[in-house]
Amino acid sequence: MMEGPGLFAQGGAPTTRASQVKEAGPPASATAASETGPVLAPESVSQTAASYSYDPSGRRDPFRPVGLEGQAPGAERLDLPPLQRVGLTELNVIGIIWGGFGYSAMVQTPDGKGYTVKRGTRVGPNNGVVSAITESAVIVQEQFADVYGKKQVREYVKRLHAKEGSE
Repeated sequence: MMEGPGLFAQGGAPTTRASQVKEAGPPASATAASETGPVLAPESVSQTAASYSYDPSGRRDPFRPVGLEGQAPGAERLDLPPLQRVGLTELNVIGIIWGGFGYSAMVQTPDGKGYTVKRGTRVGPNNGVVSAITESAVIVQEQFADVYGKKQVREYVKRLHAKEGSE
């Protein structure tokens, strides 16, 4: 049987759920609950809850990103080369060399050591790669996954001479 405004619009009488509901008996009492089974006292319920313990072993942490399993946060990987242990913001370009073999650059780490980089050299802890070296800058590209899991490319430009007012 149809209900609601559609039936009323077709010329029928409006019906409500209240007219279809049968008369309900008196509400169930405490005696009905005792017939179905024993009612637990509050003390026994708390004892049952206290004896249960959750064992998360063998399950992944639901609050950690899926792609970072097996990596400790902030852990320094000692198996990486020195240029990959240092963040890109900590590197300084101190010289650019060009010749018959193309461009190469000299970068300095915070501990004062200098390294020569060329196109394709891995730099930074996030697997950055030197994509280009120009007369005045070193361009590093890092691939990362955004919040949706799509691969994105972030480009850093490290200039030989920092612009006025920066760094």
